[in-house]
Amino acid sequence: MDATMAPPARPLSRYIPLTRHAVIADLCAKLTGDDDGDRDAFAQVALRLQRHRGHGYRLLAEEIRRCYLPFSPDQDTVRVIEFSPEERKAMGDRLAGLIKHLLERANYTRLSNDELTEMLSAQSPYSLRIEVDLAEYDVMHVFVRDSFDETRTTRRPEWAYLLKERYTVHIYRRLFVFLKLKSDEMRAKEIAEAESITEAKALKLVAKRRKQLPTGTSTDFIYVKVFKDMPQHDLQILFPLRRVQFRPFDKMKFYATAGGGTLFGVFTTTGKVLAASNPFTAVGALIAFIGLLARQISTFFNQRTRYMMELAQKLFFHNLANNRAALALLLDRAEEEDVKEDLITLSFAAGRTVPEDGLDGLKDEICASLSERYGVSVNFELPDALSRLEEDGLVTRSGGMVRFPTLAAAADRLEAILKSDDADDERHLCDEAPADAVAEV
Repeated sequence: MDATMAPPARPLSRYIPLTRHAVIADLCAKLTGDDDGDRDAFAQVALRLQRHRGHGYRLLAEEIRRCYLPFSPDQDTVRVIEFSPEERKAMGDRLAGLIKHLLERANYTRLSNDELTEMLSAQSPYSLRIEVDLAEYDVMHVFVRDSFDETRTTRRPEWAYLLKERYTVHIYRRLFVFLKLKSDEMRAKEIAEAESITEAKALKLVAKRRKQLPTGTSTDFIYVKVFKDMPQHDLQILFPLRRVQFRPFDKMKFYATAGGGTLFGVFTTTGKVLAASNPFTAVGALIAFIGLLARQISTFFNQRTRYMMELAQKLFFHNLANNRAALALLLDRAEEEDVKEDLITLSFAAGRTVPEDGLDGLKDEICASLSERYGVSVNFELPDALSRLEEDGLVTRSGGMVRFPTLAAAADRLEAILKSDDADDERHLCDEAPADAVAEV
């Protein structure tokens, strides 16, 4: 392929494809043979930093659960307090902000509405044809992480399944969906204005479109989903309101077979009935025609059932977590990313003083080291790690210089931070129960 025709290089992922335990074990092994004091100090840093980050994420998890409570579709508790519309809106806005912060910490990237529209309108290599109207959603955010390309082959019915077609699929290793449906009244008002019809007629149209939603679905709920290994061209299936249609090829095939067979049956049956001298022969011809018609109708529904089965299989095998379980998964992942980034930064730059304008060079050194040691190419989030370490007092800036502590000094500082965390936990336990407390069923 000519270089001018090559697709643009995709940006490096910020996700580090290593577990925190693997990072800690390898960094400890790296210090083997050096000063034993540094190795022991790093072990203390790793232990204390994990405890400190865990404390912060426990508090964040409590706040997210508090804000998500009025919107959760999986409640198994009795609601004691009803929130006013203003309170619900404030909690919903707070929840959206916390989720965005959490996803950034977990190294996810948001897909803009323009990107989503382009992806949803793209042609799929599969038999499914699904239409999604993004205007149905009051809140809708889609975040992705760690994408890659994969080449696949398929046999196309247009070529009588004789030839194979090769195509490239862009796949998101993790995909997060956060959405809330607009109320029936709000959506009906929009449709009435757009199509110049009465709101009563628009409300009936909304009810018809949403008839496919499962029982218990409510516009009051916020739905949270996490999927794995999701192809970009399958994003349509992730939305609850969608219309499954036949492909043009399947439409032509159905019209040709069903229409032709039905017309042939009509002519044959008419001829037999007119020529029949025995009434039993005429009745038999009519029964045969009814059977032919029923078979053509069942062919139509069988084709649609095949489409829906393909849809269900994709959702089943790609779904990773839902609602509160999805939030718990993201909290764990975000904490994991923070710990890895902080430990790599502290270990790599321990005891160094770096000019402000030399931080990009430090980041390049870390990226090169990750590539050499682990064989992974990542966009290391050094600015994020520095902001957290500065907040904890582990890294200081002054006079245009950034100073990193030795491992022993970092371990001492973290020990003092943990004492503050323990005192904070004691105060938290003595606080009054939150206003939105609920009684278990």
